[in-house]
Amino acid sequence: MKDFLTVFQYEFKIQLFKRAAIVTMVVIMLIMAVVTSLPRIISLFDSGEPGGQKADGGISGFEKAGYLMPEDEQTRLALLAVLGSEAPGYADRAALEKALADKDIEVGFVVADDLSYEAVYQDRSMTEQRDQIMGDILTAMKKERMLLEHGLSGEDYAAIEAARAQGTTTILGQDSTSNYAITFLLLLLVYFIVLMYGSSVSSVIAREKDSRTMEILITSTRPTKLIIGKVAASGLAALIQFGLVILVSYLGIQFNKSTYPPEVLMMISGTITPGYMWSYAFFSFFGFILYLFLYAALGSTVSKMEDLASATGLVQFLFIAGYLLATFAAQMPNSAVAVVGSIIPFTSIMVMPIRFGLVTVPWVEVVAAGVLMLAFVAFFAYLSIKIYRWGSLNYGNKTKLTRIVREALRREHR
Repeated sequence: MKDFLTVFQYEFKIQLFKRAAIVTMVVIMLIMAVVTSLPRIISLFDSGEPGGQKADGGISGFEKAGYLMPEDEQTRLALLAVLGSEAPGYADRAALEKALADKDIEVGFVVADDLSYEAVYQDRSMTEQRDQIMGDILTAMKKERMLLEHGLSGEDYAAIEAARAQGTTTILGQDSTSNYAITFLLLLLVYFIVLMYGSSVSSVIAREKDSRTMEILITSTRPTKLIIGKVAASGLAALIQFGLVILVSYLGIQFNKSTYPPEVLMMISGTITPGYMWSYAFFSFFGFILYLFLYAALGSTVSKMEDLASATGLVQFLFIAGYLLATFAAQMPNSAVAVVGSIIPFTSIMVMPIRFGLVTVPWVEVVAAGVLMLAFVAFFAYLSIKIYRWGSLNYGNKTKLTRIVREALRREHR
């Protein structure tokens, strides 16, 4: 136990206070703080949507618009009542186009007596919407004109348009539409944590072997304590840093909750349920530990740091395959591929939380996936210890992974 604690404390300090890890986690926490504060930030700069009625008459966002008014006097007066009496009018199309070319206005509207129109731009931006807004305004005016011709008032039309069939929606399980965003965001956090700490563990072990420090370590303590100490230290450091990200996100949500639209609040309350959080915590944590053991095992198979990338390529491929499978499961969570992927430990780290957040997963699948996950963690912990022991006694040329596994399992415990 003393040797384990020595290894654990040493590796924990390295992992927790590593400058790159601290900077990265601070950046992530800042991003989460900004993301959870977006509604409040938007409200500070929101000046209203284009097309809203201004207090002094006219339409908000149409200050740089010019008009070639219809010839019919009654139509022109009705249009000016909506646009505002200060709306700049032009005598003919040539004058309107000249104002556009001189940058006096940004958009011009040529309106006919029947309220059809043409929007004229010198240059049109990708976010331009004033032509659509003007179309909606003129459409409403035309409908009102037709209603009056049939003896109906604007109030009558509003009442007809407001009539809706009353209905309710009841969801007994999960609502994929509202849960998708948060489940995928949490998936990305797990993806980042595994890659960052996995590569860190493998590089630490590979560096020890490259500098022959491993030979000294292996003579002073058992491989079991070395591997488990390193993995436990990395796991706790990741748990603390990941917990800080979750804490910042939670505080950001609580502080800015009053500015969130009802739909966002419903999405948060519908996703962050106790069942989902237990599923997410279990499969993310033990899946993370599983990948740490894999990275540790493969890191001990190389004799030079430059060989590390090729040695850990297989585990990175497995993890990225799990991520891709999770994106597929997000679209088809009840497909056979998604179900199998949520049970296999290498992919269940990401697929099971996604499925659990989007659909009702049968408990038999959850239990089967959980048991398999724990069994794989135990097996690969044992295998990584054996491979570490093998790696401490073998330097030199590269060896196939299958042979390394056979050789490692053949050796007796130290």
